[in-house]
Order: sequence, then C-alpha cells, then structure tokens
Amino acid sequence: LLNFIKKFKDKKNKKAAFIYGPTGVGKTSCVYVLAKKLDLEVLEINASDIRNKEQIQQRLGSSIKQQSLFSKGKIILVDEVDGLSGTKDRGGILTMAQLIDETYFPIIFTAANPWDTKLSTIRKKSEMIMFNPLTSNDVSIILKKICKKENMEYDEDTLKSLARRVGGDARAAINDLQMLTINNKKLDKES
Repeated sequence: LLNFIKKFKDKKNKKAAFIYGPTGVGKTSCVYVLAKKLDLEVLEINASDIRNKEQIQQRLGSSIKQQSLFSKGKIILVDEVDGLSGTKDRGGILTMAQLIDETYFPIIFTAANPWDTKLSTIRKKSEMIMFNPLTSNDVSIILKKICKKENMEYDEDTLKSLARRVGGDARAAINDLQMLTINNKKLDKES
C-alpha cells in the first residue's frame, strides 16, 4: 500500500488500490497511518453513506481534482465499498469506476469481500492488496502493546483468552479490552 501511494503519479500504475480482508484486521487504520507518515490528508467516505451516482458525484466529483484545504496531497478513502448493493445503488459502482480515470489523487477502496461480481468494474482498475486474517497470537500481541502503553496490569491467560474469543478481529478485541478495564485499568479473570 505504501508503494502504491508513493508511486501513484507514475503513469503506468493504476490510480486505485483495493485493500481487502476480514473485519478488524486494520485496513482503514493502515490508510490513516500511511497518510500521517506521508503528510497527506484523508478524505474518507463510507460507501453505505453515499450510495448512488448523484451522491457520489456530489461528494467525490470535485474532490478528486482539487488540492486539499491546506495544500497537502490527499488520499480518497472509500470504506466498505462492498456495502453497495446492485439494485438500490444504481450507477454507484460505475460512477466510482469513472472517477478512478479522472482522479489526481490515489483512491483506496476497502472491502471484506472484493470478489462480488458487482465490484468487477472497480476491481479491474485497482491494484489488489490482501490483508491476511489475524491469528489469536497477533491479536494478543496488539493487546499486550496497548496494556503496556496504557500502564495496565493484565493476567497473561486472560489476555490470551480474550484474543482467542474475537476470531481475529483486533478492533473487537480492543473494544473488549477497553470495556473490561475502564474502571480499574486491570485485566484479570474477574473482569
């Protein structure tokens, strides 16, 4: 994804990236981390909020060609594009595909399932980047880092159990950790 953003201006590269993978693996977070690292602004839209041709044109049409408010470069993030339906959202996918051809800035789509036939038009115009599912060990490592940075006490077995219960969804694990430790900053069997 970093290479895609850095090499965006190269004419032979695609103008959109399509990152996909299970819920809670960090697709959207990764875009924000890279934008911060590269000093870029993120214009995020959720595909479930803008659904048809008119709404997409209104929200994205001028944004794909105009410099940001602070004269920074930007990334156009279309989150959860697989949330568009084929019937209610008439023209939505086709309009997004046309915007890829016109954009001056990288467009990044996220989805859990990019292989739906309705997405084939934008999939063909995008660099496909897979985010692998997280293991319970991956989630456990993330939770440990958070506990250490937040100066939280934790029971190793309880933390590992929490990591196993979320099925690879780091976001769910972080939310659970927050709820369980909000009162006493301690994760133990009792909590």
